[in-house]
Amino acid sequence: MKSNFFIAIAHSVELDSFFAVTELIEKCEFQLANRSPTAGILYASIDVDHQLVLDKIYEKWPDLHLVGCTTDGEFSSECEYVEDSLVLTLFVSEKTKIVSGIINNAAIDVKKECSQALSEAVSKLGQIPKLCILFSDVLKTNGETVMEQLNIVTDGKLPIVGGISADSWRFNEAKLFYNKISSSSISSFLLLAGEFDFSLGMDSGWEPIGDCGTITRSEGNVIYEINHKPALEFYSNILGEKTKPTLELPIAVYDEHGDFRFMRTSFENYDNNDGSITYLGNVPVDSKVRITMVNRESILDGTTSSISQAVSKFPSNYSPTIALCFTCSARRVLLGTRTIEECQIVREKIGGSVKFVGFYSYGEFCPNSNKLTNEFHNETFVVALLG
Repeated sequence: MKSNFFIAIAHSVELDSFFAVTELIEKCEFQLANRSPTAGILYASIDVDHQLVLDKIYEKWPDLHLVGCTTDGEFSSECEYVEDSLVLTLFVSEKTKIVSGIINNAAIDVKKECSQALSEAVSKLGQIPKLCILFSDVLKTNGETVMEQLNIVTDGKLPIVGGISADSWRFNEAKLFYNKISSSSISSFLLLAGEFDFSLGMDSGWEPIGDCGTITRSEGNVIYEINHKPALEFYSNILGEKTKPTLELPIAVYDEHGDFRFMRTSFENYDNNDGSITYLGNVPVDSKVRITMVNRESILDGTTSSISQAVSKFPSNYSPTIALCFTCSARRVLLGTRTIEECQIVREKIGGSVKFVGFYSYGEFCPNSNKLTNEFHNETFVVALLG
């Protein structure tokens, strides 16, 4: 089977940052066997000395186009699921061009900033990109806005996948990586062009229950009214008087035609005085919503469904080389000791010859399956197969 990539993945559980990055470099060198990597993705625990790690990587590969972020847990085909680790993925390809880009999240005009960042990256690429892998933040800025503006400046024609940086549920400060830079005020991305194939999968496992409601008043990520009544009443009317929004009870959001768009969850952030609910993502007026429920089995069913979607869409005359996975940290919390089963499902469904790497995030980017429109998701498992 043909493939357009060679992939090296190194995963270290060393607690000392120097020893960890040294191990990453040695393992990647061995796998590369004198090949020169073009681009890379780095996932790291929040407690790692990120600048030291980046400096050491660039001492070895000074021309590398590198992006990545801190996480709420990492997994790979080299080490399965662990926390407080380092994972480096390197891409080698003669027929696929990959370049990195950086967005200043603090820019006054985010649309202009995204347009300039994309233009600079496309100029380096020298051709039209086929895929964008995006990493952004929600603790210091609105990563959803960055995705939305990139979507606008590309007229929605560039598929965007990726995830939001995390800091192990401290909700203080996460880091994004761009080449040798480690910062909490940037977004970073890879643009891929040339000869390669990809397919995407996205699912959650949550199942809708009860009647459908319409958002009649919202501002950004705060819903004030559903069906012209306080948003909290929507929960109590369906699930009982004392029911409040939780990680286990997110809402599924649909467009005006009833097509699914994304999930939205809340960390029990609501106001009893006005009945409003604050979600981890925007919720537009006139959207249709339904409450959803889940158990551990259905979360894992969502993982299986996401991967199966991607596998079924991948061209039959090519073989994927790598699966890039982005999964919500809320899934990790709810799965508990069964978290490792997500990456075990990945290995089972894509086969032992395909490498994989992923992290637990504070939000996921992926086009939805209905209209192939880029969306920001909560509590979702996203996979991108590349080959």
